[in-house]
Order: sequence, then structure tokens, then C-alpha cells
Amino acid sequence: MNKQTTPYGLWQSPISPEMLASKSTRYGQMQLIEDTIYWLESRPHEQGRGVIVRSQNGKREDVTPKGFNVRTRVHEYAGGDFWGRGEYLLFADDSNQQLCLQNLSTNSVEFITPEPPVKRSLRYCDGEVAPNMTYTVCVHERHEADDVINELIVVSLSAPFTKQVIVQGADFYSNPRISPDGKQLCWISWNHPNMPWDETELWLADISASGEITNLRKVAGGDNVSVYHPFWSVDNQLYYVADPDGWWHIYRLGSEQPVHDKLDIEFGLPQWVFGCRTVQWLDDKNLVAIGTRQGQQALYHISLETGAVELFSNNWTAFNGQMVTGENELYFMAANPKTGEAVYQVNLQNKQTRQLTESDKDQLEDYISIPQHIEFPTSGNQKAYGYFYPPKNPEFEGPIDEKPPLIVLSHGGPTGMTDNGLNLTIQYWTSRGFAVADVNYRGSTGYGRAYRDSLKGQWGILDVDDCIAMGQYLAQEGLVDGTRMAIRGGSAGGYTTLCALTFHDVFKAGMSRYGVAELVSLSQDSHKFEIRYLDSVVGPYPERADLYHERSPVNHTELLSCPILILQGLEDKVVPPNQAEAMVEALKEKGLPYEYITFEGEGHGFRKPETIIKAFTAELEFYQKHLL
Repeated sequence: MNKQTTPYGLWQSPISPEMLASKSTRYGQMQLIEDTIYWLESRPHEQGRGVIVRSQNGKREDVTPKGFNVRTRVHEYAGGDFWGRGEYLLFADDSNQQLCLQNLSTNSVEFITPEPPVKRSLRYCDGEVAPNMTYTVCVHERHEADDVINELIVVSLSAPFTKQVIVQGADFYSNPRISPDGKQLCWISWNHPNMPWDETELWLADISASGEITNLRKVAGGDNVSVYHPFWSVDNQLYYVADPDGWWHIYRLGSEQPVHDKLDIEFGLPQWVFGCRTVQWLDDKNLVAIGTRQGQQALYHISLETGAVELFSNNWTAFNGQMVTGENELYFMAANPKTGEAVYQVNLQNKQTRQLTESDKDQLEDYISIPQHIEFPTSGNQKAYGYFYPPKNPEFEGPIDEKPPLIVLSHGGPTGMTDNGLNLTIQYWTSRGFAVADVNYRGSTGYGRAYRDSLKGQWGILDVDDCIAMGQYLAQEGLVDGTRMAIRGGSAGGYTTLCALTFHDVFKAGMSRYGVAELVSLSQDSHKFEIRYLDSVVGPYPERADLYHERSPVNHTELLSCPILILQGLEDKVVPPNQAEAMVEALKEKGLPYEYITFEGEGHGFRKPETIIKAFTAELEFYQKHLL
């Protein structure tokens, strides 16, 4: 096919905003119940409704009855929305956050926790049904008039469904897991100002047949160690992931050394959501784990007899932390550069693979830009990393004397990472002739604790430096037009975007999606989970009020000189709309070109198809007007 020569950024593409909206089903929790796999889908065509799906005997079916929406709002980011054992399936219903018990034999559903005094003020997640089937333990979050209280509770699974608090006192709890013999309960807890990737503690207690606990004791963690994903062996030995040596490695309780060779691989993830499982049993002497090495993920086999860590499969390179094993099957959610996220089943004997859900590929294959992992120099004589996506479209090419414009992506968190799994929101740009740089700036996970901790006290500085450095490196390499660079990001990535546009004169335009503009109000108005996050990445407030003022873009709009597009959900509890409104007022006063679009009924992350379509349409028009 002869390609049509057309300026970069003006190419026609089949990857439309409507396609992004229709393809944006989100996969969440995954559970194995009676050797049948269940998972959660958040469906944009049902207004973001959460539906539990199961696959059995080659047949896939919805389990959640109409009228229910499976979604917990604990920590606002949720996860751990459902769990089960035997014929019992428990889930949080979004309408009022009550806990529901569904009988998988009869499909009947009943509420087993009381209606809250205030809408969604009593929340439940991340639970487990006891082996004797008489009770469930789970995380409970109470929203009271002037406080939010997190605790662990036990709820009986027969009428009158009594609810009892069993552990309280810490600021946060996660991962309550009952030993196979039903006699021990473990959990993770942490306190402000720590985030779970800074420091957590692993606790253990004896638990009775009715869910009463005794002999509570801390058994691991603390002292600047982050414990993650505790799990039991069939013989009631406790294992967990922790990073005392600077990498999230796997430990057996009672041993100070990992169960495997010490390698620069992370077997944990930042605990933004509940219910992730990055390590599973293959048999009583072997584990399979999702590992991240230099920001790139794969499945690894770990022998407990030799400690050897070997590649199990690198067919998938991006995982969401959901993985379970059955009697002879491995299930997980993953993607790679050519195939979008899907649910997979792998036979553990012959490694034959079945894809249980649809993914983005096939008809779009010729339009998919394959990323390159880039290491580049940055400030302080350091190195940072990212993925570079060149423009690609089988029908178009750019003029021979022109380099493509660049869109720099700043991921959220900031404690998180970007991966190289197929993401149609990136291909939306590359198929139109934009190059994309997806940056794993200092502070990102997947490169060890030292890299993750390097952003402490430096948010708004080093992350911005790295986004600029990657763009300039690509321009110096002759891959992009350094005079036509934009930056975009959401949430924490929106803050990085606004800082880059305010304090530097490198980018020609930018887009902030529910981004942070003013740090003091964020430190006062954010939700409980993140209310002290800035203590570590900026500094304690009010002791370092000078830094909060200095690094808030809204206070320095006199330095701005380029157009900004701001997108904001009006129900956002994580980054409230007052952040966007403060920035808009400042832009308006200065008379700078900007666009501000709000979305009714949207929170932190856009779910509705009409929102997704409007947002991407507006952003493309914005770049075509101000960047090209």
C-alpha cells in the first residue's frame, strides 16, 4: 500500500474515541471458588457497573444479578470487592456499600450488613470466608462525622448476621487471611504518615471457630520495611513479600533470608488497591510469581528446594497483580505490547493457554506502535527510564523534512509505574502521527526501593526533571521535534504536568486530568488513605509550608506561557474539583488560553462512555490547535 504523506498529528485513524470508550472494560478482583474462576468487570456500556463473571467448562457467564453493582469504596481506590468459598459469594454493592451474600446454588442475594446511617458510610472489602463456612473476616471502614475509622471485623454467615470488630487501633488494615486449618489469622497494618509501600507490619493471631481472636503479635515488618501479600501454605506456614534488602522478595515467617536467590526483581506492587496476589503455589515446593525487573514484568518460577528463580513465561509483560492457581491451572490478568489486557488460563502441565476474555488486537495490528524501553540521563548525573512509542499508521507517513510532535506521559501515583502492555489510549495518539514518551520517572516502582524512595521530598522536582529529560533525549536522538512537545497526566501525573508547564519552558501545551494544582489544600482535603502522603514526597505540613507554597503551580501562574486543557470529575474525592477550579481562576486572571471541561457523576478516573469520548475528542482538538 502506498502511504499518503500527511503532516504528523493529522493522520486519520480507526482508533476513535468511541472505540476507547467501548474497549475500556476494567478488570478487577480475581478469585478461585471451588476450582472455578471468577473475576470482576467494570463495564462502561453499563455506566461503569461492576459485574462478577465466571468461566466454567468453556462457558462464560455473568454471576451478578441485574440491579447490583459490585464495587467497594474503601480507601476510594477499592479492590477486594468480592470473595467466596463453597456456595457462598460475598460482595460489596455500590449503591450503599452494604455487604451482600449470594448463594451460588440458588443465585439468591441478601444484604448481611445493616443499612448505613449515612449513604455509603459503612464500607467492606478484602475478605475471606472461614474454612468452616460460619463467618467471614474482612476490612471495614466507618465514615463518621469527623473521622474515618478502619478495622477488621467478623460477620457471621447465618441470620441474624452479627458483626463484630476483632482488630482496631491502627490507621489502616489489609490482607486478613485465615490459615487452611482455620486456627490462625494474619493481616497487614500501617499508620500515618506511612503509605503501605513505606512501612507496614505483619500481624498474627489465633482465631476460634466462631471468629474470636487471641494472642495477637507482630511478626514482621516495621522499621522502614514494607510487607505485602501474606499467604499460607497447605501445611499452615506463613509466607509474605517484603523489602528489607531493597527489593520486594518472598520470605517464610521465621527466616531472615528470602526463600529464593537474591536478584534485582520485585515480587510486590505498591498497595494502591486491595486484593492483589503476586505469588501463588504451583505445588508444595514451587511458586509462581509476577516479577518486575527494570520496569518490565514476566512470570517467574521459584523453587523452594534450591532457591532458583527461573523464567516461567515472558509472553505477557504487564500484569495488574491478579493471579490465582487451581488444581492444574494458572489464571491471571495480563497484556503485552501487541495484545491488550485479558484474562488467561494456563495449563500447568503443558503450558497450553486459553484466553477467557476479548482483548484489543487483530484488526488493529498494523496500527500498533511497539514501545522501546529507554534509559536516559537526567538531573543529578542520574538515570531514569521510560517507553518510547514512534508514530505508526499503515496508511500515512510524515513529510521527509519533518519530525513528529511528542506527547510526554506522566503516570499517576506518583508511587506507581507505567508498563508496555497494549494501551489503546496511547495508540490513539501514535496512529495519528504523534510520538509518545511514557516516563517511569524517579519514584516509580519496578526498579527497586532506592529508585522508589528517590522521590521522597522531591515531588514536583525530580519527576518533572525526568519528563523533560526524556523528551529532550528523544529530540537529541533525532526521533522527535523538540519544539513541539506536550505533556499530559492524571492525578499525581497531572501535578507533574502542571509543574512542568509552570516552572519550565520546554512544553508547548499540556493536559491535566483531575490533577493537583495546590498542595496545601490537597494535604487538608484529600481522603484518609492519602492525607499524609505528602509528608514523604514533599515534607511535613505545616513545618515545611514553604515547600508547599513553592511547589504549588497555582501560586506561580505568572510563569505560565502556554495553553492548558483541564479535565475534572465533579465527584472526585481523591483530588477534589477545588484543585482544578483554583488553577482555572488563576489562568483566567492572567488571560492565558485554557479549556476547562467538567463531568457530572465522574470521580477519580473516568468511567462513562460519553465522558471518555468527550475527553479524548477535546484533547485531540486542543493539540491540533496549539501543538501542531
